[in-house]
Amino acid sequence: MEGGRMAETALAKRHLAYLRRGRYLVFDRAWQDRLVIQWAETLKDRKAAFRLVHDEYLRLGYLSAPTPSGMIYRLHHVLPTSSTLLLKDRDTVVGTLTHVLDTDLYRLPMDKLYGDELNALRRQGRRLAELSALAVRRDYCLQSLFMLLVRAAYEYALERRVTDFCIMVNPRHASFYRTFFLFEDLGPERLYPLVNAPAVALRADLLTFPERLQNLLGTLAKQQSVHTFLTHPWEEAIGWAKVYRRLTTPRPLSRREIHTLLSLEPAALDDLSSSQQHNISYLCPTPVRVH
Repeated sequence: MEGGRMAETALAKRHLAYLRRGRYLVFDRAWQDRLVIQWAETLKDRKAAFRLVHDEYLRLGYLSAPTPSGMIYRLHHVLPTSSTLLLKDRDTVVGTLTHVLDTDLYRLPMDKLYGDELNALRRQGRRLAELSALAVRRDYCLQSLFMLLVRAAYEYALERRVTDFCIMVNPRHASFYRTFFLFEDLGPERLYPLVNAPAVALRADLLTFPERLQNLLGTLAKQQSVHTFLTHPWEEAIGWAKVYRRLTTPRPLSRREIHTLLSLEPAALDDLSSSQQHNISYLCPTPVRVH
């Protein structure tokens, strides 16, 4: 028991150290008249988001060369059950994150590497979502802007009755997610071919997360906490007089828009099962090349 309490205290101190050093909950008032948080509403929005992911992955060395389309995404990112968040500075997309809901037919992007581990959660009746295609433009790479995307995704997941967030991250970033958001290990390190880099699988139980975080910090949190940020009204959590956001119900892409994106990035259709290939005729108004 004593060892467990010591471990929790150490975890809480590391959490607060991340919070203090990274200034994750420090929101500059100069941004409140410029930033817009919204769901991607148009094909143009999605292209801008996937172009940002491409450019940041290329800069970080996750891509060996630019793609022909100048974007990076897969079929999961354009499905009607997937929604892409945008952080805009006026009309320019400077941050993005795609929320992928689990489906019986398409599952999750990370099923290719961690299908057995995800199936174990499904057998427990868990409702899963994967957070994917996260990018913030280099000159906007402030931790607090990343937190705006996280808050919006968390709120949406609760609305959709998601029980678990699942993610694949580079092993060097795993400690942050375990400490800051209380993610737990889901699967061991494996090579992720899309970005030619190692990945580990993590999951966060959203049903118990607020209580676990509050219990972990206890009286150690002398300032605004992640718990407050995620659960209190936007204006109170961020401290801005008004928050420019348009977080209505996400609009899924139309069949023609899906077809356009899949035609621009045919690699998005790699490695589909026969049943998934059959469903492409429903998703798209005209046939597209399936590898």
